[in-house]
Amino acid sequence: MKSILATMLVSAGLVLTGCFAKIQHLPAQPQGAEALFAPLPDQDFMVGLAVSGGGSRAATFAAGALEALAETPVQFKGSARSVLETVSYMSSVSGGSLATAYYVAKKPPKSEAVLGEQGLSPRYREFFSDYKKAMQTNFQERGLIRQLTYFRALNPTKLAYSLSEVWDAQFLDEITFAQLYERELRGDIPRVILNGTVYNSGQRFAFTTLPAADFDYDFISLLTKELKNPNRPVPLTPEGMAIIQKGLDEASRQFLPLTFERIGADYRNLRLSLAVATSASFPPVVGPVTYQIEGTPRYLHIGDGGLFDNLGTESLTTLFLKKIPQGSPKRGLIIVIDTSFPFDAGAAALDHNDKGFQVFREDPSRVVGIMEERANTYQTLLWHSLRTQGVILPDFAHLRIVVLKHVDAEWTGYQDLPESCRDDFAADVTPLQIKQAVALIPTLFKIKTPCHGALLVKAARKVVEQYKHRIVNFIEAQ
Repeated sequence: MKSILATMLVSAGLVLTGCFAKIQHLPAQPQGAEALFAPLPDQDFMVGLAVSGGGSRAATFAAGALEALAETPVQFKGSARSVLETVSYMSSVSGGSLATAYYVAKKPPKSEAVLGEQGLSPRYREFFSDYKKAMQTNFQERGLIRQLTYFRALNPTKLAYSLSEVWDAQFLDEITFAQLYERELRGDIPRVILNGTVYNSGQRFAFTTLPAADFDYDFISLLTKELKNPNRPVPLTPEGMAIIQKGLDEASRQFLPLTFERIGADYRNLRLSLAVATSASFPPVVGPVTYQIEGTPRYLHIGDGGLFDNLGTESLTTLFLKKIPQGSPKRGLIIVIDTSFPFDAGAAALDHNDKGFQVFREDPSRVVGIMEERANTYQTLLWHSLRTQGVILPDFAHLRIVVLKHVDAEWTGYQDLPESCRDDFAADVTPLQIKQAVALIPTLFKIKTPCHGALLVKAARKVVEQYKHRIVNFIEAQ
């Protein structure tokens, strides 16, 4: 009886939610006007940061990783710089979008030196201190308070707005995409891509000031041309080619992202914070955010950007492939800041639990995680298979990916722990136990303990140190 009542209450809540949905209206693009955001010059060498989802865990680890990258010197275009100064693009999903938004809204201008005589300059030391602290705020509590204050309880769509308003009040200051573009135009920040998912069609949605044409990498045509190559070692039969062609035609619509430019919306006054909340929403808890272009009957329901690609790499890879065509001297480096929840981290608990449904109490997104894990596996297999062919994708000398994953940090033992964690671990704790503790930090929009925050920041510094030679060597090989 209790379970039936609970189901009825949840259903009633969802019905009420639908009755009071909030619509984000956007003006249509002016007819015959020039592009809302003029294209900026391309570069011969590009560095992109892909920042994964994972709530405040991802945001905190990203802040630590960006600080460690800022402290890493590199010779670039004939002068000593910070690795962070070479970054030209940032692509993110979910919690990573929060970290990205803070970075581009609050980062000092390019006139401010990143490195001083002893590591970071004073301005950047202050910036990163505030950055790491802000990412560890209990946003869940603040969002809930705002929901109750404005009578928005039981409305996940409006919770997305509550979170965006909390972020604006605390650090984003209602910055719009027009203001974001001004910072990009001055060269103060990288070009930004926040990723969401269109629930209407399943397509990726890119919140960005970049031209839509920058993502038009014609992967399908290139692959089809290669498959039809008569000099292939094993030519395809006409029947086989017809079957493959049909599948590729159906896949082509999903490969390219939608953008506001592509659908004719004027989003210059859209707040960056709402794009972050859209990217980070996870219905039925938060969102989706519904957009409508004024004068049109169509509604776009956009939510979690990590349903397929929780790393933020898909938009960035598509962009780089478009800008580094076969035979081009251009080169690109993608640094992936990966704090996605390790899928096998919950396996041990399930192995010894005779009530399988209990796993959803601590990991409610596990079903989505299964789909994401398998999708990423096939995506990786496809990527590496095509890289070995040297035809469809650039070779390793022209496009390199370096992954900085929070669970890859190498620990030595108790003395290696941050000071705030000394009471949380036994003196004989093993490196593996520390690594497992880091892996089990949950996906929430809060950091549960000071130790969790400190572990994430130190893990970030460790993985950057472990892999910085790959980053520096590729940049200096220009």
